[in-house]
Amino acid sequence: MSKSELAEVAGVTTKTLMSWCEPFQKELAAMGMQPNMKVLPPHIVRFIVEKFCIDVED
Repeated sequence: MSKSELAEVAGVTTKTLMSWCEPFQKELAAMGMQPNMKVLPPHIVRFIVEKFCIDVED
């Protein structure tokens, strides 16, 4: 799933979604997330969805 798709499902802009993720930046980086990534691996999407209670259909 891309950052923009995830942001759209959350009802926010990509910039806002990434702002929400800032407090978890070290944890996300350890999971392999890089600032320039457009498409996020499933384990990172799952982490973000769980942290922010985003309802994503599988």
